[in-house]
Amino acid sequence: MFTAKELKNIDAGYFSVIASGGCTLTLQSRNTGHCWHILLQEYPHFRSCLIYHTHRRGTPYHEHGHEATLSGCLSQIRNHDAYWLSRKSRRKPHKEVRP
Repeated sequence: MFTAKELKNIDAGYFSVIASGGCTLTLQSRNTGHCWHILLQEYPHFRSCLIYHTHRRGTPYHEHGHEATLSGCLSQIRNHDAYWLSRKSRRKPHKEVRP
């Protein structure tokens, strides 16, 4: 299970918690609007988190990666957001087609 301390360390200014329960956590980034589902897997001797991602609420998730800790997952999400926002700002605006 995610600990109360881990859940308390989620930056509410950066993430909106959509759902939380035992070994699952669903977040939405306030920067990109992307949704993230984190699944905690506990084996006899270690913990591991699987990270799933979607660009819009209501669309299917795809596997994004994994981390050993929840804080590692949050860091990976922030890095993805930075990449996504920089990529988006580099896109060339569409030229208007005039008749």
